[in-house]
Amino acid sequence: MNKSDSERIATVLENTGYKSASDISEADLIVVNMCSVRQSAVDRVYGLLPKFKKLKEKNSRLKTILTGCILKKDRKEFRKIFDSIWSFRNYFDIPPKCKSKSLAFVPISNGCNNFCSYCVVPYTRGPLVCRNHQEVLKEVKDLAKKGFKEIWLLGQNVNDYHSPSDSLINFAKLLKMVNDIPGDFKILFTSPHPSNFSDELIQVLSSCEKFGKYFNLPVQSGNDKILKKMNRNYTLKEYKNLVRKIRKKIPEIKLSTDVIVGFPGETKKQFQNTVKLFKEIKFDWAYIAKYSPREGTAASQLEDNVPLLEKKRREKILREIIEKKEPVAFLPISASQLRDKKLIVILGPTASGKSELAIKLAKKFSGEIISADSRQIYKGMNIGTGKVTKKEMLSITHHLLDVVSPKRRFTVTQYRKLTLEAISKIFKKEKVPFLCGGTGFYIQAVLDGILIPEVPPDWKLRKNLAKKSAKELFVQLKKLDPKRARTIEKKNPRRLIRAIEIILKTKRPVPILKKKSLPYPVLMIGIKKDKEELKKLIEKRFFKWLKQGFLKEILKLRKLGISWQRIEEFGIHYRIAAQYLQNKITDKEMIENSLIELQNYAKRQMTWFKRNKKIHWVKNYKEAEKLVEKFLK
Repeated sequence: MNKSDSERIATVLENTGYKSASDISEADLIVVNMCSVRQSAVDRVYGLLPKFKKLKEKNSRLKTILTGCILKKDRKEFRKIFDSIWSFRNYFDIPPKCKSKSLAFVPISNGCNNFCSYCVVPYTRGPLVCRNHQEVLKEVKDLAKKGFKEIWLLGQNVNDYHSPSDSLINFAKLLKMVNDIPGDFKILFTSPHPSNFSDELIQVLSSCEKFGKYFNLPVQSGNDKILKKMNRNYTLKEYKNLVRKIRKKIPEIKLSTDVIVGFPGETKKQFQNTVKLFKEIKFDWAYIAKYSPREGTAASQLEDNVPLLEKKRREKILREIIEKKEPVAFLPISASQLRDKKLIVILGPTASGKSELAIKLAKKFSGEIISADSRQIYKGMNIGTGKVTKKEMLSITHHLLDVVSPKRRFTVTQYRKLTLEAISKIFKKEKVPFLCGGTGFYIQAVLDGILIPEVPPDWKLRKNLAKKSAKELFVQLKKLDPKRARTIEKKNPRRLIRAIEIILKTKRPVPILKKKSLPYPVLMIGIKKDKEELKKLIEKRFFKWLKQGFLKEILKLRKLGISWQRIEEFGIHYRIAAQYLQNKITDKEMIENSLIELQNYAKRQMTWFKRNKKIHWVKNYKEAEKLVEKFLK
């Protein structure tokens, strides 16, 4: 709803002569479209005030306008700060300035009559007002002619819809009419209320070929007593029966939900009912909110007696249930948004300049960067992993740096899940994700959907295997699984032990499970360097690391309680440096061995990459820029 409102606000502003600014610091007018549904959203508006104050000091012409869902108590405060509190009539009559070229929002109603006890919408947007079905159909027809590929019908509770010009036309009939409009587009909607979800609507959805096979069905709680306090007007049994009917009629449906944890009076036992529901329904996604009282609602009269820490605990439990599912890269992003979205991968051997290239491209094409380096996820390992500094980032947002402590194990399965989440977040910002790194297995796990099963650690087996040398472990792995032996770092005991552990525990070669591929296009760019040039780059970077304090960084890890054995597991140059710091080799041997092993590692990386015929190899930035420009068009 807020996105739709913003698009119509943009139309009003452009009609009065304003043009969109590329950056907030360049603006002469800032419009904040506010939502009061959650206190956190209100707090974010207050959080903007210091920034606006600084901007006004630099630009005396700057005006700030606040609009949207604003509670009366907030209006009084915000009037002191904003130049104007804005409202306008004939909301439905304003054509939207669509931000996306393929996704469009079409409001069919505004306001709400349901008065859920926690919700402020009836107090900020007013009672339910439905739009004439003929206006809705006209807007959809225009959008279809313009080539929009996905059209979202919006309403606080869309299935409460009845056309003011013909009360017999309900939401189900409206959907059927929209479905019959000529054009290549998908229909989606948000959000329906479970209590009014009719059999007629289910039947229409199952027969509409343009329906996008996804919607959000808010449950809010898995306990009947809490649902009654919330004034939701359905029982848990009725909700579950509804889901069963929907899935029976539309087996391929994707369902997300909304839930509130820590509602006044919610006991731990009642919360467990929600946990049980999540495990039973297996939602594809969930929007989980910690309860906060909203002034004027019925629930605000109740004691907010669930501590914040307990609310956070409950939120975490539900989130973990959702995240245990195979990551759904396209939720909560819609299907047509994905048609607009594309992923760019920058890869190459160590020291080839991947980060620098990715940053320049991200700067040029409005992107954010996700690290695909199996060591940069660790905190405190900055120099030896080649982690970019804040200055080198050039203000480009980076993801998956400094994720976990070096004391903890981090798997490719965890990496894939976090990467898909990061891609989703970047897409939601209307930006381009750049996946950048040299860990080929991590990149392949994301792109091809491969996952190694999460076999629980067998510490007794690991202890016995740890007694063997890396060479002995590699020979053992080669006998057990020659295919995995060809791709593994044969001098990395940790990876060798883990591969052997999986094989022995599953009694099969390391299984690579194929999942569905990413639902959006991918451009893979590889940096090509000749042998001698790459050798010089590796040498240059290694000596730079030594000058920056690579050895001191390792000693800091030791002070944090990280064992020499664990440090050696981090990779070839860490292993050799650790041997030097333990006086097992000379400084000369440390430098010579490190350079040789780093060059050998670069060869192994290229062996892995060259198997992928989809990689476009480039020699410089200009070649990469042309590829990206063409791909994004």
